[in-house]
Amino acid sequence: GFEGREPELKAVVTLASSLDYTSSNSTLKLLLPLADPAQALNVPVVPLGAMLAAAYPLSSRPPYILAWLNNLISAEDMMHPELLKKLVLNNFCTIPAKLLLQLTSAFRERGLCDRSGKFFFKDHLHKSNVPVLAIAGDQDLICPPEAVEETVKLLPQNLVTYKIFGEHQGPHYAHYDLVGGRLAVEQVYPCIIQFLSQHDD
Repeated sequence: GFEGREPELKAVVTLASSLDYTSSNSTLKLLLPLADPAQALNVPVVPLGAMLAAAYPLSSRPPYILAWLNNLISAEDMMHPELLKKLVLNNFCTIPAKLLLQLTSAFRERGLCDRSGKFFFKDHLHKSNVPVLAIAGDQDLICPPEAVEETVKLLPQNLVTYKIFGEHQGPHYAHYDLVGGRLAVEQVYPCIIQFLSQHDD
């Protein structure tokens, strides 16, 4: 849209994604203090995977000092314990320090920008002509529904569908439950397939 070219996409689905976290209480803020030291010390990567793996025993065994970390990944009873363990120990890796610095822009007024700091993605969403299904989890602490809404409201309203998964009395969806939760195959995947199929000619 920025370049005036056709995107050649029939439809787009976003899972717990936002370009602007300023209105939310996202726990991604926990990563922000790592950005400045990484830049100051000229550290190329932040070993997030190693940090989470080291913290895992304290979140999964008595006295459960870091049990709150599990809620960042999965809502209660939504992910099989063995799957959660594999996810924490194997799925997370190092984060390039430059990527972390770029991510900090999503917590500023104009939202996420490119590495140059001059191109703001939010400024161009209104030019989109592609149908978008934006999905959020009701108990997502990393990308809360209000953060997803900040991006949704910038898209042409006739092209965007916004869906929050999770019920008042449960089950609830945290960040990774949208893809790995026990109900994702029954509830989330069919919604995505239906939306993509609807726009696939």
